[in-house]
Parts: sequence; structure tokens; C-alpha cells
Amino acid sequence: MELSSPEGLKGLGLVLGLLVIGFWPLLLLAVLDVGGTARKVLVALGPVSICLGFAGLVLVCGYRYGEALGMSRQKTWALAVLFLGLGLLGGLGLWFSEG
Repeated sequence: MELSSPEGLKGLGLVLGLLVIGFWPLLLLAVLDVGGTARKVLVALGPVSICLGFAGLVLVCGYRYGEALGMSRQKTWALAVLFLGLGLLGGLGLWFSEG
């Protein structure tokens, strides 16, 4: 990625934003010494927030570069919904397994 162009800097900002959005619960879990329900919530929010960040990334890139990639709006939304579903199922599974 070329960082000298404004488009490259936007891409870098998008990826760094994805990392912040995606991993904040796990970072908070690593820093804080919590137990019980608070721990269950942070553990379950890990995959939910990561997949939510990926869904946002898919939507942003799909709308910006979808035509160049040969990806329709329907496929973009389908992939975003797939990531949301995976995150919710992963979070639900971790919620019930933590304990």
C-alpha cells in the first residue's frame, strides 16, 4: 500500500479503526482483572466486535470499490450479514461456554 497518497492514508486509517473496534473488549479483558458476568460479557463481545468491524470494512470497501472488484451491492450486503451472523453465533457460544 502506498502511503503517500490520500487514498492510501484513508485505507490505513480504515484498517487501524477496524483493529480498535474489533479488539477493544479483548484488550480491556487483558488489562482489567474481572470475573463473573463482566468477564462473560467481555469474552463474548470479542468475536462480536471483531466480526462487526469486518462487516463494516466489507460495506465500506464494497460501496467504494465494488464495481472495480466485480461485486454487486447484494453480494456486499450478503457478505456483511455473514460476518454479523458469525460474530453473533461466536459470541453466543462463548457466552454459554464461559462459566
